[in-house]
Amino acid sequence: MIKVKVDKIWLGKVSIRDYVYRKALRKKESLGITHGKEFMIIPYNQLKTAKEYTDQNFQSKFNNQTYRLIDFNWKPYKEPNPNQNKLL
Repeated sequence: MIKVKVDKIWLGKVSIRDYVYRKALRKKESLGITHGKEFMIIPYNQLKTAKEYTDQNFQSKFNNQTYRLIDFNWKPYKEPNPNQNKLL
């Protein structure tokens, strides 16, 4: 699994850099996105359908690499409620 930590959620979406996304596709691995104490996992077979590209290119502050952002809908994992499956 390729793990990414994000700092912001904007309009219900999280953004990752396109080279991280391409790395997950190339290695055929799922993508794990963490924000604070919450996380979500996008399985490899859903990576191609879950993305939205941004039109703008960005310049890295640390090297001369340019990248685009890829947005995913933020749906953090939640523990299932043990009482939900039973009639009370």
